[in-house]
Amino acid sequence: MNKLDDVVSEEPNRCKYEQFFNYKTMLIGVLIFLVGAFVYYANQLVLIIYPENNQQQVVLKVNKGESFYLEFINSVEKTPIQEYFIVRGTNDLLLQQARYKSLGVGLPFLASDGKLHLSGDGRFVLEMDRTFKSIRLRTGIEACPRIFYAGTGVPLYDLYSPGTLVEIKVDKRYKSWI
Repeated sequence: MNKLDDVVSEEPNRCKYEQFFNYKTMLIGVLIFLVGAFVYYANQLVLIIYPENNQQQVVLKVNKGESFYLEFINSVEKTPIQEYFIVRGTNDLLLQQARYKSLGVGLPFLASDGKLHLSGDGRFVLEMDRTFKSIRLRTGIEACPRIFYAGTGVPLYDLYSPGTLVEIKVDKRYKSWI
């Protein structure tokens, strides 16, 4: 046997080893990527609407600094009220302002409530900085509570029966799976 036969016979074994090594490396790389993508997805901030009695949750992806507003009808004045919130992080919402058409029972107007002024469209605007971990409210047909975020309205009064307690909060996405 000459040296050329030895080299030819060793080549296929070395190639199989290199193929196995490349396959194993590629598999590990794909697994690391998938785990990283899952961790990233699971840790995104979301606005979660938790209804009582294990009813279906609503989950909306949000980012720090984004805003949404809650709209409902005042039970006495029968006019819409909009409360504007800014997402600051997990369990951290800032009520920035409230807008309403008329002053009346249950509507803030004192200097201690915030800075009140009239907007160009004739609405009262109360500027404030109030921090909340979550927002809790009960649904009702008369109040028609809705959340507006990114151009989409979520009618809580259609999703849940009247009187259902809902908690609205910002959390990591994986918390909505538990």
